[in-house]
Amino acid sequence: AISKTTEQYLQEGIAIYEKRLQHYCKFNRIEIPDLKNAKSLSKDQQKQKEAELILSKISNQDFVVLLDERGKEYSSMQLSAELNKWMNQSISSVVFIIGGPYGFDQSLYFLIICF
Repeated sequence: AISKTTEQYLQEGIAIYEKRLQHYCKFNRIEIPDLKNAKSLSKDQQKQKEAELILSKISNQDFVVLLDERGKEYSSMQLSAELNKWMNQSISSVVFIIGGPYGFDQSLYFLIICF
């Protein structure tokens, strides 16, 4: 995710779900800090810099899912079915990416499934 979650109630909810997930899979949350001097950058420059930071955190073996407002919308049951399908395909590492306030740089779309 780009930026830290600052709202206490959201942090508590995240902690609850992280604890639940630990029973089913290995889970790791990575938060990329806000860009320094972001106000001096255009929206496209910010997205490009965020993309560089994101790409530095993923590997070629990762199955990457971009959580994007233009992507498909899934119910909990549909998402569960997708996760099950990926597990059956022997995908060992699924990475969900939450972008910054302006969305994602185009460079990320070529290797990512959008949800």
